[in-house]
Amino acid sequence: MDATAARAAVASTVATVVLTHQLRKHSKRPGGVRATHIISILVLGLSVASIHYFTLHLDRLQGAGAILYPIVILITSLWSSYCYVTALSAEPSVVHWSQWKKGACIGRGAFGQVYLASNRLCGLFCAIKEIQIPDPDSKEQIKKLSSEINFLCQFSHPNIVQYYGSNLIGGILSIYMEYMSEGSIHRLLKDGPFNEDRIRHCTAQILSGLAYLHERKIAHRDIKGGNILVGPNDEVKLADFGLAKHISYEAAIHSDKGTPFWMAPEVITSKSSGSGYNLLADIWSLGCTVIEMATGEHPWHEHCRPGEPCHHPFAGMFRAATSDDTPEIPESLSEEGKDFLRKCLRRDPESRPTAAQLMDHAFVRDYFASVQGRSQPSSPPRSAPLRRRRGQIRI
Repeated sequence: MDATAARAAVASTVATVVLTHQLRKHSKRPGGVRATHIISILVLGLSVASIHYFTLHLDRLQGAGAILYPIVILITSLWSSYCYVTALSAEPSVVHWSQWKKGACIGRGAFGQVYLASNRLCGLFCAIKEIQIPDPDSKEQIKKLSSEINFLCQFSHPNIVQYYGSNLIGGILSIYMEYMSEGSIHRLLKDGPFNEDRIRHCTAQILSGLAYLHERKIAHRDIKGGNILVGPNDEVKLADFGLAKHISYEAAIHSDKGTPFWMAPEVITSKSSGSGYNLLADIWSLGCTVIEMATGEHPWHEHCRPGEPCHHPFAGMFRAATSDDTPEIPESLSEEGKDFLRKCLRRDPESRPTAAQLMDHAFVRDYFASVQGRSQPSSPPRSAPLRRRRGQIRI
């Protein structure tokens, strides 16, 4: 066998080793071998067969065949390598927790901690929210959390954080979510209020996410800077759906859920008045969030005593429930911004515009016009393009 044939044999051996590795690796995956992996393996097999064929008939090649042979070897080897890399970086099983290495804690909340995690196989990142379950045998608590996760797994929108999967191990519920590297709007405001261009940019994307939810008759019920995350290219996404609920513009619910300074008046008084509220409560909270972005402070902060902190939740609730006032509109905003806020902060919920109607307001219209003019829609690719799983908690 000449040098060319020897090189072909080496290439064949390498391709065979790769094929064997693929078979062994993917046969151990939960759920069996996926279609994408089967295709990769078939292509690798064809590459091996092609190399063997030309090796066996090398002595018959003359003229053009002698030139084409190295080219074919190169193409098949490159294609094999491509398929191998593609299979390695294919969507891993997120709920297979052993594939993920938990890193540093990147956030804390009332119900748990959030950690950055990297995938051991392909190096992708995601955020893991860990919640301690006091009693793993509590069917009612698990049912409630499962309901929240079932909400999350329904969503597929560029302005809503993507849910990937979950599991429950040793009394700790781990929820795997899209990683947003810049953190929350609340965190970014620690460096100072946003300028109006950035407020418009963020508000438009929050509206886009809200319109998507409201079209499906889902109220978020906790819109605020702390629940809105920002990515590396200033993409903005709604997060934390722990209070989300199916509702409609016509129906009403009677539950004072939310964060006090951002709660609509009808939410605060829903139990005592018996009137309830609907999806338009999110529009009030959106207006409060615009104020938060423009001032770096929570709504109603202007009623605090000078030089004193105003963080008691009942301060905002009392003001919203017992007066005809609305949070003060920042003077720094343009007339378009002020008009947008006046519409969001109408005390009568029936007079507030819907999220879809507000998307045509002059304050955000330019953003949506620019999005429609692009060939790619509003958000860049996900930071961790993983397969989203159905919303069951795995025990």
